[in-house]
Formats: sequence, structure tokens, C-alpha cells
Amino acid sequence: MSELCGSSADIQLAMTEFRDCILDTRLIHLPVQGERFSWHNCSEGDRSLWKRLDRLTVNDAWQGQWPCSHYHCLNARTSDHSPLVIRGDTVSHTVSMFRFDNYLTMSSEFTTSVQNIWRHQIAGTNMYAVTRKLRALKRSFVHLERRKETCL
Repeated sequence: MSELCGSSADIQLAMTEFRDCILDTRLIHLPVQGERFSWHNCSEGDRSLWKRLDRLTVNDAWQGQWPCSHYHCLNARTSDHSPLVIRGDTVSHTVSMFRFDNYLTMSSEFTTSVQNIWRHQIAGTNMYAVTRKLRALKRSFVHLERRKETCL
């Protein structure tokens, strides 16, 4: 109901069935940026109705291939639906493992670095947020490794 502005007939059962279908198929909602609602009934006043009807869902394979993908909901111009544009990183053809070396924990910057990254709020699904945080941790660990090498 938070994705609705205006009055509408009760569609609670259909919404519950749709949500259960998404959960059963393990689809993931991509994070959205831009306009909040993707459909408008083109009426004004008390009859005006805005809804977020359109969204993009992906599976684990997509999320693994494009972990930073998201979509933009643009302003509707020629239709009652807003166009959606997928954005994100380029295709990754190689598997990039998250590697952690225990000696990094001995750095005085380690704990602070991890805490700062993990406390950062990221909009999107939980998996998207974890992926972004791990990517940031990887960059931080590379920085710690380089500092260790320069100190040797």
C-alpha cells in the first residue's frame, strides 16, 4: 500500500499472491532510482491515482553477473506508464573471488575500516547492499596491502 497514492479498490489478495510468487521463485527486486510511481491514471483532483506498478526483478544469475545494476524510473511523457531504464556495471566474464588474508587484521586501520564500510547505508535489496559493501572492503584491503608493502 506504500506504493499507491490516491484511492483504489482493495486488491490485497492479488498483492499477496504476487508477493508470494516473487518469494517462491526467489526473484530479487532491483533497486530503483528516480520517480516513485510508475503509472498514473491521467485524471486530476479526487480521481487522480498514482501507483508503482512497474518494477524489474532479476534472479541470482543476473545478480552475480551484474551486482551493481539498478534501474531508473523516468517521467512519463507519451504513456500512462513511466519508462524504466536499466543501469549498472558491465558484464563480468571472470569470477572475482573475495579474498581475505588474516594478516590484514593486524593493521591498526583494519577494524575502523571494516566498521566504517559496514555501517554505511545502501539502498536496495539486502544482497545488493552486501555485494556493494564487500566490493568496498576489497578496495580497502588492497589499500592496506599496499601500505604494508611500502612499509617493508
